Amino acid sequence: MAGFVIAPMMPALILAGIVLAAGGNAQTLGYAAFAGYIAYPFALLVGLPAFLVMRRRGWDGWRAYAMAGIVLGVVFLGLFAGLAGFEGDAADPAWLNLLANLAFLLPFVLVCALGSAMAFWWIARPDLQRP
Repeated sequence: MAGFVIAPMMPALILAGIVLAAGGNAQTLGYAAFAGYIAYPFALLVGLPAFLVMRRRGWDGWRAYAMAGIVLGVVFLGLFAGLAGFEGDAADPAWLNLLANLAFLLPFVLVCALGSAMAFWWIARPDLQRP
């Protein structure tokens, strides 16, 4: 349970660290809080089923969780880009700007997803709960 509470905070903490390191202020830290609003529903809707599948298949090592984190990061980015496109017309400049920045967002999203997966694995340690 603690893994599902703490791991989704990782994107917000990573973003807060980046913002503070770049000289951001309290106002720009609001982006970190927003990351939490996105991460918790994603963890519930996608991360929990992924955990259950991994547990059922016996994929409980840190490498399996690292790979799952990377895959889920790509899934998140795809869903995010797709949902942003449904907000309006596909030719909307904001949507096109988002798509143009996917190459910039990908490393950040992957670091956040990997951080969340590793935090979850480190807390839950499914490799130690084998029957």
